Amino acid sequence: MHQEQAFREFSIPAHPAVLSELQQLNQSPHASLGQFADLIARDVGLSASVLKTVNAPAFGLGRQITDIHNAVNLLGTRVVSQLVAGQLLRQSIRGKSSISLEKFWDTATQTAQVMLVLREHLGLRSACPSEDAYSFGLFRDCGIPIMAIRYPDYREVLMEANDAPQQVFTDVEERHYPVNHAIIGYYVTQSWHLPDALAQLILRHHDPSFLEDTRVSEAQKTLYALAKVAVNVLSRVKYQKEDTEWPAVGGPVLEYLHLSEYDHDVLQADMADELMLRDDIC
Repeated sequence: MHQEQAFREFSIPAHPAVLSELQQLNQSPHASLGQFADLIARDVGLSASVLKTVNAPAFGLGRQITDIHNAVNLLGTRVVSQLVAGQLLRQSIRGKSSISLEKFWDTATQTAQVMLVLREHLGLRSACPSEDAYSFGLFRDCGIPIMAIRYPDYREVLMEANDAPQQVFTDVEERHYPVNHAIIGYYVTQSWHLPDALAQLILRHHDPSFLEDTRVSEAQKTLYALAKVAVNVLSRVKYQKEDTEWPAVGGPVLEYLHLSEYDHDVLQADMADELMLRDDIC
């Protein structure tokens, strides 16, 4: 499906004006941190949402930030820009849907938070910036609610895909529709002028051969692997079963992260204990 056709047939959220202004400031050599913070502070709700995110235990700052100016000074404009984009995305995708949008975004937020916790547990701070882990966790399935708004029967297709471990998730979608949610998510990130590496990762996040691709950066592979572990952890903690994709990707993911099956089981137990204690996740 061509990009123009996707925009015509789906309710792709428009590039928010405030995000466009932030991105322009990021590219200006004369812009100050104060200008950047002032722009966000004009929207009280947006400022509060960003502060709630950075103050969550999973973000790991170890200190309370009460002002958006302090957040920008401490974290930098790139980090805050991606956090703003995540908040705006949740606000922008609205409409009559065949799935619960509130439940979808709660799960996406939980996945993003678990990716941050795993990043700390596995010592991946240098290999995986926190804003990239959070943004990918939040954005990676953003095509799902857009598909659910477009197709009244999408919930049934989602259930079919989640019950088909021997099949690639997006292949199941394409048996029913002319496009899959990964392609729609790619168009959203492209139209919002988010990092191309993030867009490409979203496009291929259900590709079981992703870790074998020599053209893919190590940073993208790390995010891919972290997301697969995070989704499986949440599935085990919340539903007491493995994620549908884990049997196909678990081996390569553990190998890439240099984890044995025993290491994975220990990590799983540690994470389960930690997640149960985190009100912001479970």
